[in-house]
Amino acid sequence: MVRGKRLWISLLFLLLGLGPGCSKKAPSPSPPSTEPVHGGQVTIAVAQDISSFNEYTGFAESTELAILDLLFPSLLIEQPDYEQHPPSFAPNLAVSWAFSEDNRTLTFHLRPNARWSDGTPVTAEDVAFTFRVQKDSRLPWSGQEIKDFIEAVEVVSPTEVRFRFSRTYPYQLMDANDGHILPAHAWGKIPIEEWTHTDFSRHLVTSGPFRVASHVPQQSLTLARDPAYWDPPKPYLDRVVFKIIPDTGQQLSQLLAGLVDVVLMVPPREAAELKRHPKVEVVEVPSRVWGYIGWNNRRPPLSDRRVRRALTLAINRQAIVDTVYWGFARLAKGPIPSTMWAANRNLEPLPYDPAQAAALLDAAGVRDTNGDGFRDWQGKAFTVELLYPSVNPLRAQAAVMIQADLAKVGVKVQPTPMEFTAMMARQEAGNFDAVLSAWEEATKVDMASLWVTPSATAGSNNFVGYSNPEVDLLVAQAREENDLDKAKVFWDRAQELIVEDQPVTFLYEGVQLVGIFRRIKGANINPASVFFNLPEWYCEP
Repeated sequence: MVRGKRLWISLLFLLLGLGPGCSKKAPSPSPPSTEPVHGGQVTIAVAQDISSFNEYTGFAESTELAILDLLFPSLLIEQPDYEQHPPSFAPNLAVSWAFSEDNRTLTFHLRPNARWSDGTPVTAEDVAFTFRVQKDSRLPWSGQEIKDFIEAVEVVSPTEVRFRFSRTYPYQLMDANDGHILPAHAWGKIPIEEWTHTDFSRHLVTSGPFRVASHVPQQSLTLARDPAYWDPPKPYLDRVVFKIIPDTGQQLSQLLAGLVDVVLMVPPREAAELKRHPKVEVVEVPSRVWGYIGWNNRRPPLSDRRVRRALTLAINRQAIVDTVYWGFARLAKGPIPSTMWAANRNLEPLPYDPAQAAALLDAAGVRDTNGDGFRDWQGKAFTVELLYPSVNPLRAQAAVMIQADLAKVGVKVQPTPMEFTAMMARQEAGNFDAVLSAWEEATKVDMASLWVTPSATAGSNNFVGYSNPEVDLLVAQAREENDLDKAKVFWDRAQELIVEDQPVTFLYEGVQLVGIFRRIKGANINPASVFFNLPEWYCEP
């Protein structure tokens, strides 16, 4: 089946030659211009429709937030330079900012020429209104705790706004900036208690490089250039169309047919083939995503770190990287991706060592007591049910490889594909042995949600139930330390302990594979966002 798919792709390369990378007239025979030009349309394939134009009324995944970046302003633009230090920021709605001497007050100066799409100025009142929305407990915004140490947001003048903090800490600027600014004059008229069931597309007022031209639910979202955008001559494109195509294979076939210009998640096997075509570029974007097997730390014998460590040692993780991800990944070393400044550079992936794994299992009392070739625990067969999302073929392939590896050391694994929401329900209830999943690390280094004891509750991110008092202390010390070099010492030690405990098996660090027509110029696709500088994209004439 896979072989046939690869042949089909190769035939498309030969027969179609691929369509134009931008939806505009055919190029002239003149030499390509290196200067940005206005006009044209880019069509981007996305897996799902936008759930709401208001991020504070529910959960918005990363692609959805990236689309909202094009419609609603943030105070600043976070830069993708977090490998050596926390991310820096560039002006956006705010042109300048400064802290007071005691670092308890942060003042932003806003652009005087910023306008909402109905012509109303964007002012400090919009910023203050947004803060009140973010703090409102009646809304299900997952980022409310980000604003915990911001006591107040005060309007000084239409173009000056002041944030007051209850304490100083390293991420004050990042926390103040988090979230899109909303139109107070339009959305402030809607009672907050009605927001979660309000269709904000009927009250749409935006202030970004693009406006919404049309939205056909579950089919497409079309954005048009906003001529009143505060940063002319951008954007260069006339239109950006987000085409809803849930199936990755269909996305790729439409890319090959020239019906879409950008595919955000090219499957690894197809990426290896697609790289051969001269009209499409496959951009490898190092991501902050790491794949893992989450072991139920509350359930014996998985509650014994010797058992968890043994299971990791018994899995050939490099084979998963090479076979499942076709080398478009690398072995994960620990809980902070190696692309981030706070990663412990001294950590190395645990080796593939079945002999050591078997010895650890023996020492933990997990032995084959009846001679059937599989290990037992306290007189019963030790079987690990491995849950994974049924819609993910890569996880299915990895699950089979994990099953085979663990069988070699006498551990029986039962791979169980599940519909995603059903799998999440079992995670939240603690009703699982192991889960094959992935996590995207935020650019704000804060290990509290995953790795400390207070977060080991039902429905939390620390669903595996990991608890180590020493890690709790180190994370608390790191979060309170303003000196980043001193904080790094705490972060490093916490990572070492987590790797020793192996509450999860760290499998791989992912690479996002983006397929894009080479005729699209100016695209700076990076780990911050595929759409990081979309206003600067243009079509080659």
